[in-house]
Amino acid sequence: LGIYARITDPLLYHDLSVETGYSVYKKNKALPDFHFKGKYEYKKEFILGFDYNGSDFYDLFNSRKYGMIGEKYYIGYDHYYLYDNPHKVKQTTEIALYRGVEAFSDNLVPVSQPDFLVAQTNINSKNLRRSIGSSDFEKGDELDAAFVLFASDIKTPHYSAQIYGEWNKLLNWIAPHNTFSLRLAAGYRLKNESHFQSKFFFGGFGNRELENADPKQYRKVFMFPGVPIYNLYGDRFVKATLENIFPPVRFGSVNLGNHFLDFIDLSVYSQSLLLNWQNNEYWINFGAQINFVFKHWFNLESTLSAGAARAFSRNKAFSDCFISLKLMRN
Repeated sequence: LGIYARITDPLLYHDLSVETGYSVYKKNKALPDFHFKGKYEYKKEFILGFDYNGSDFYDLFNSRKYGMIGEKYYIGYDHYYLYDNPHKVKQTTEIALYRGVEAFSDNLVPVSQPDFLVAQTNINSKNLRRSIGSSDFEKGDELDAAFVLFASDIKTPHYSAQIYGEWNKLLNWIAPHNTFSLRLAAGYRLKNESHFQSKFFFGGFGNRELENADPKQYRKVFMFPGVPIYNLYGDRFVKATLENIFPPVRFGSVNLGNHFLDFIDLSVYSQSLLLNWQNNEYWINFGAQINFVFKHWFNLESTLSAGAARAFSRNKAFSDCFISLKLMRN
């Protein structure tokens, strides 16, 4: 049971949201009863927030949970250096203190210590275009770079850090609306064995059974379909992704009442990952994903996605597949 409230002015100078809940019925009695999330934003630039056993509504329907046991105190700042559509350059910065945390990365990665600080900043430059009749961006460039600092133990401080970046190039080829994508990414970690959670973790499609996030999760830097999610980890990496997005197949009159099948799109891709190159740990995968995009009552949208992939290394092979439903617009 929960209550959600949001208070804001028309220009969004002040934006306050509060979400609190109580777990009436639990299969696991060891899990916490009370949950709270509060966030205040000023001019959509400055952010101040606090989570106490922060929950996620979609955890009710999924085996992989985003909700996290513990406390999170954070401040953030978002700044646009350029906002001239279609070109945007944005920096996002956050400093967060975690207390009493048990696991990280969708609760799949145990932390080395329950209390630690994470400071991170990300710069993103996006200049992407699309044409009428497309289902996704078709041409342009996107650059992303991030620096993340981990710190723990005030009396005898321990530090570790990550730096990584990605470049994405899109272009049309062969036929109208047929898009080729090249993604190149690399990262380096300043080691500290006291911070297991600061390693780079790879694996999985990223999609959950019922979701409200982008259905094409495999495009994220740390996704590697075929391998179980977050099953690979290391201190440095180089990754390349080749993807072809086929032209969408559109429908004009496939409907059941006020529910319409708008279009179907298909993507095929291959990724290469060199992880911990001193050990020559090399992986490659091949995968595909199909998305059925529906319109409901002419204004709402949902996407039914399915994907499969196979991943190989020198002496290992994995296969994986998923079916996922995303609510709301893409």
